[in-house]
Amino acid sequence: MHERTIGRPGTDWDPFETLVDVLTAATRYDLVLGIVPLAFTVALVVAHVAGVPLAWALALAAVVGLTAIADAVFLHPPVDQEVTDRSPTTQRPRERDRPT
Repeated sequence: MHERTIGRPGTDWDPFETLVDVLTAATRYDLVLGIVPLAFTVALVVAHVAGVPLAWALALAAVVGLTAIADAVFLHPPVDQEVTDRSPTTQRPRERDRPT
C-alpha cells in the first residue's frame, strides 16, 4: 500500500505548512461550518470558567451557530460558477423573448 503525503513532496514534514495548506484550501462555507462547534466549545468553557449558567451559554452558542448557518444559506448562498460567468449578451434568448 502506498500513502500519499500531504504537503510539499521532497521536504521534511512541517505541521505548520500542512495547516496553512489546509486553511488556504478551505472555502467560506467550510469556515462557516467550523463556527458551529467552535461556538459550542467556547460556550462550554465560558460556562465552566466564568460561572455562567450552562443553559444561557448553550442558548447563546445556538444563536451564533444559527446566525452563521442562516447567513451562509439565505444571505450569501453558494452559486453555480457557470451561471454567474454568463453575461446577459452571451445568453441565448428564450422563446418568449424572441421577436415574432
